[in-house]
Amino acid sequence: MSTVIPLPDNWRPLCSGWEELRHGYHAGDKDGTVRGCARRLDTAVSGPEGEPVLFWTLGLLTLAPYVAFGTPGPGVEDEVVAVLSRVARDDDGTVCGHGWHPYELDVDEVLDYLPVGMEVLSSPVDQALDDLLAEDLLPEDHLDGLEDEEAEPAHLSGPEILVRWQCPRTAPGFARAALDYLCAPVR
Repeated sequence: MSTVIPLPDNWRPLCSGWEELRHGYHAGDKDGTVRGCARRLDTAVSGPEGEPVLFWTLGLLTLAPYVAFGTPGPGVEDEVVAVLSRVARDDDGTVCGHGWHPYELDVDEVLDYLPVGMEVLSSPVDQALDDLLAEDLLPEDHLDGLEDEEAEPAHLSGPEILVRWQCPRTAPGFARAALDYLCAPVR
């Protein structure tokens, strides 16, 4: 069964652990959690097409506040920056025809909304399109807050926003957003 974006089977507990770490109440090995996500992203980037690159990139985006402001051990930030840079460089600049992508949202908005959005992104493709609304994929206050009703994403339908989540430029865009959060250049 194909999901909206490729995901590992155990995505829910992974996301839960990342959220715990992001909010400062993760009782496990914080650096191990970050390194595990970075290594899985590195493996996914090296793997065949269809690997969960976007999922692991979103994981490192979720973990970026800990890496930036927590107390990660030696080498953790370097490992994260290296793999995020690799993903960010995968954007070959090809024009995709989409005027807007989800990585253009404020990072904190994305992080706050991600647990809800992952439920839709984890849905089987044929089910995800049934009655899909824009607010199923983006924070509703973001959609309502745009003054220009014609500007993307305000005028986009749920399926049109879903296509932007699936765009090959989305993972590199979120990798750049995570690097910006870490005040790190693409290496």
